[in-house]
Amino acid sequence: MEGILCDLMWADPIEEKDAKNFDFIENQERDCSYYFGRKPAKKLIDENNLMTIVRAHQVQIEGYKMHRWDGPTSFPYVITIFSAPNY
Repeated sequence: MEGILCDLMWADPIEEKDAKNFDFIENQERDCSYYFGRKPAKKLIDENNLMTIVRAHQVQIEGYKMHRWDGPTSFPYVITIFSAPNY
């Protein structure tokens, strides 16, 4: 699978330690699409007058994850929701 529909479904946020250092990294875990960092997420938010990006389709042990790439008290650029409790 490739292209924009693949990326909309399978792109994942980069872990906090790397989010400021990389725009995109190949997503080896999924074998398709990319991990995205702070800069492309912020660009999408700014250009579309959004507050954050809310997404799903990625396991989160606590049920959600706030990707706070500007520090622990910053508003999250991305929020991942995992809603499959019996996964």
